[in-house]
Amino acid sequence: MIAELVHGVHEVGFRSILLGITTSLLVVWLMKRVSKRRKINLPPGPMPVPWPLHFITDLLLKARGTNPFVLLGKLAERYGDIIYLDNGGRRFVFLANPELVNEALVKQADATSGREDFWELKAVTQYHGGIIFSEGVEWLQHRRFGLAALRNFGMGKKSLENSVNAEARTLNEVLLEKIGKPFDPFLIVNNAVSNIICAITFGQRFEYSDPKFKDMIQRINYFVAEDPGVLSNLPTFISNARRRNLVAVRKYLEEEVMEHKSTFEPDHVRDIIDLYLKEINRAREAGEKCELDLLKAWPLVFDFFLAGTETTSTTLLWAFLFMAGHPEIQEKVVNEMKLVIGSGATPRFEDRKLMPYTEATLMEVLRYRPIAPTGVPHRVTSDIKVKDYDILADVNIAINILYIHHNPKIWGDPEVFRPERFLSEDGKSVVKHDAYMPFGAGRRVCLGEQLAKMEMFLFFTNILQQFIITLPPGVLPNYDFGHRVTTLVPKAYEIILEER
Repeated sequence: MIAELVHGVHEVGFRSILLGITTSLLVVWLMKRVSKRRKINLPPGPMPVPWPLHFITDLLLKARGTNPFVLLGKLAERYGDIIYLDNGGRRFVFLANPELVNEALVKQADATSGREDFWELKAVTQYHGGIIFSEGVEWLQHRRFGLAALRNFGMGKKSLENSVNAEARTLNEVLLEKIGKPFDPFLIVNNAVSNIICAITFGQRFEYSDPKFKDMIQRINYFVAEDPGVLSNLPTFISNARRRNLVAVRKYLEEEVMEHKSTFEPDHVRDIIDLYLKEINRAREAGEKCELDLLKAWPLVFDFFLAGTETTSTTLLWAFLFMAGHPEIQEKVVNEMKLVIGSGATPRFEDRKLMPYTEATLMEVLRYRPIAPTGVPHRVTSDIKVKDYDILADVNIAINILYIHHNPKIWGDPEVFRPERFLSEDGKSVVKHDAYMPFGAGRRVCLGEQLAKMEMFLFFTNILQQFIITLPPGVLPNYDFGHRVTTLVPKAYEIILEER
């Protein structure tokens, strides 16, 4: 009997048997998933991808050059405005309808304000605290501190407005050297915007040529831009360029924190790091339970750079590209600026109230190309229902912002760059739209929204006040976006500046 069994195995072949067992296990797993899906009433979506196979599907999509944001749009067209995805055990629900976003993230905010654990970042850098990648009491206290800090050093303050205008003038001086020559504005704009966060967090700005400053900004950009793929799942003792970048950024920021600690004076708060140290001391002296801690200072600063640099600089890059591709719109913005600000006066943030066309143009930039097309997903902390579907705890909810912003049922002609869609009939005021959500929704809406709006307006108006932006002769505008994990960036382009 045993001899016959051995002979049979030999005849069939071990590979065939192993393949049969694997296939059988996969079929059983899929049947269980489908059965569970029916009982729970999950939202519609494609078949779940089991853990061993999601690496292969990711590699195939990357090899085919499939942009994940485009793929999400196609899935929304196929399955509807709420989609369930299970990719190797990571479960997501994508909302492609503003009413559903409101139902899930606003009305049920108590259960949808969590955040999935970013294990690689925490394991490699010991990131704890911060605002973007934390949740619960830790997140609440850091967000509360972040809002207070921005109000203290940024939002609504003339001092910061003056700093932004001063940085914009410095940027214009650098741009004067580019007059008449095609150039890529990416690095220059990115450095200028990064300096605003440096002024708020470090208490100083840096020269664009400063090697330490350039190195840190580039490393943070690489972190945002890089698609780690399967590399992020490798054991943390395995080093790679991505992880070395993260460690280097942590070291740089920790050095800044320790330098602040050694020179800290409670009665002379210079920046956000000082304010953080002061709050730690205050809570300790008051005997309060506080999640703020010296070891959590650098993650907080890291989050400010992630949220405060990438969004604003990328929006400006899109804005300049759209102005170069639509000279008639650029001219309308400039004419409005001349009426309200004048040709030589310094722009002020309050001027935007009298400049609806300029405001609508910047809104249209963010509608057409929302910088974070799905935002940062919200972790569901307890079971909820959305549109009668079951959304289970630990599922991640994300907004398909790009799809919503380009839905023809909402906007009519979404592929047309048309600022007038945000203007009243008489063109004298800005009209808000429920489907416009470039900064997210719910309790985890972008912390620095007002700061970003101030920076965008002041940099944009300062540059257009001095320069005419055009494309090189014979070059057509390309509004396709380059691939990034969490953000939409324009493909590398060149512009030509002429003085007005």
